[in-house]
Amino acid sequence: MSILTASLAAAAFGGGDFLGGVAARDSDWRQVVSVALGVGLLVLGAATCFGGEPAGTLPLAWCLSAGTGFAVGVSLLYRALAEGQMTQVAPITAAIAIAVPALVDILAGKAVTGPLVLGLVAASFSAALLSGLVGGWRDGMRNRSTLIVALGAGLGLALFYIGLDRVEANGGGIRGALLVRATAFVAMAAVTMRCRGEALHPRSLGIAAGAGVLDGTANLLLMMAFATGGLAETSAIASLYPVATIFLAIAFLRERPSRSQAIGLLLVIPAIFLLKST
Repeated sequence: MSILTASLAAAAFGGGDFLGGVAARDSDWRQVVSVALGVGLLVLGAATCFGGEPAGTLPLAWCLSAGTGFAVGVSLLYRALAEGQMTQVAPITAAIAIAVPALVDILAGKAVTGPLVLGLVAASFSAALLSGLVGGWRDGMRNRSTLIVALGAGLGLALFYIGLDRVEANGGGIRGALLVRATAFVAMAAVTMRCRGEALHPRSLGIAAGAGVLDGTANLLLMMAFATGGLAETSAIASLYPVATIFLAIAFLRERPSRSQAIGLLLVIPAIFLLKST
């Protein structure tokens, strides 16, 4: 069940990133991120009202850490998506977001099994192929500043995954996810308020709001996935969100994947199968 939920979270994350990237190409990416985080906060707030979870103590440190990581990760990802090719930028973040939580999980004592290792390798290699770092890697590395931003986004998302897993393990539930989101929103709103810029026009505002709905839904699904799945495999599946981003970029922006990226898409299937068996 956790693999299915994580897969749905990945699809929602990918759709949200696509919409956020489109909106950020025509507007200030800071404003786009703030709107998306704010709308996602409303989604999580509504879920909290109807969730019926009992009151309890929240793991504040982990909530704040996860929220900060999410704010950094999403902000840098939207900036990178606005400045570069979606089919090259988004998967770079996924490679980092797969490797770091897996390393943390293993260092924390998780049993290292053959299917887990093969699944993580397949997921990482898939992300590398999708990003252009393997097969046409020179094109993927051409804009170094965009690459650095994408790597920073991956580290931020890795911190988000680790923190959200700890929030769920400590009984944070939906309320914990709400606090994580609120932390990210406040952090990004503070940055946005310091930067003067033109207000989003209605089209970009609507697209950014759509990104927030998908992103907030993904947060809920990911919290559910962590409730029944391990950090390494759940983070790896969720980090395959570029698949949805790429399909949407192909369908709506007429971007075309290379041969290596097509192979990367095919590798997603065995990666999910192997991680499901762990």
